[in-house]
Amino acid sequence: MTGSAPAAEPVAVIFVIDGLQPDAAALAMANGANNLRFLHDNGVWVEEAYCPSPAPRLRLPDGSLPWGTSSPPNVAMHTGTHIFESRQMDDIFLAARRAGMRSVFSGGAENYKEFTTADFLYASNAYSDSTTVEHSLRHLRTDGTRLIRLHVQRLRDAWRGPQEKLNPGSRYQQHLLHVDRLLGTVFQALRAAGLWDSTYVIIAGDHGMGMTEQSDHPPSTPTSWQPYMSFFGPGIKRGASIPYAESPDIALLVARFLALGPLHGHADSQVSIRRKGTTGTELTNIFEGQPREVPHPRHIRAFLQSVGWKPSDDYGEYRRAMLKLLGEEPE
Repeated sequence: MTGSAPAAEPVAVIFVIDGLQPDAAALAMANGANNLRFLHDNGVWVEEAYCPSPAPRLRLPDGSLPWGTSSPPNVAMHTGTHIFESRQMDDIFLAARRAGMRSVFSGGAENYKEFTTADFLYASNAYSDSTTVEHSLRHLRTDGTRLIRLHVQRLRDAWRGPQEKLNPGSRYQQHLLHVDRLLGTVFQALRAAGLWDSTYVIIAGDHGMGMTEQSDHPPSTPTSWQPYMSFFGPGIKRGASIPYAESPDIALLVARFLALGPLHGHADSQVSIRRKGTTGTELTNIFEGQPREVPHPRHIRAFLQSVGWKPSDDYGEYRRAMLKLLGEEPE
């Protein structure tokens, strides 16, 4: 792939590997994860990435769950925002629909049933990673979907503690190699459809992982906030890195890749926040000819520093602090 203009309409693939962290990804790439390695060597990877509060549920102060049982990091990469007051917020799937392009969300957990704004939605705890990938590829082949959001989940089933992610013979690392092969099937399908040269690929963990044998990601553990993240596609630098990114930045890039126009962010007139737009940062520094750094407010890192890298497991703490960082006052 070169930096020349794509020959076909652009496609965006967001391939989320549940809980993937930079150190686990690096070891996998050194031990046979050739597709992840290809994207790393021919795209841009993020040196320091953060997700919004990795709380398992997005619970507001009144006890409500505006996005059901979905977690904040997943909502963030769809909406381009750091906090989420309403189901009426704009997201990448609604923006794609306005632009006349079809989208698919396929994920291996019931939580993702909340993402009903995708044209095609699959979400089940029973799905193998292979099933999750095949659901999305079927719609690529038959329906011409151009926004593809995959979320392979079963890597979490192999977690036996942080030591396992750095053991090349562990069940965790072996499953990560399986996920890499599934990523290769996505590449093959794009090539077969004549779309490879116009495809953008985002690889990301939705969150990091904790430091115990439990397969969880408590906000009180700093590593839970630190996922892997990389970008690849036409016009994106090759074999480069950028210093910093946050999960809400992903939605802004998708909107740019697919020429969707600006996301509306807080579109609901009933939200308590005065600021209505997105709060992520457009990572123009991933593109050829652009400087390595972009002015980034680094909101999530600032929050973690403000609590001495000892955040609470309560989503409300993150929400209150983020409102202040965004120039708003908490309720």
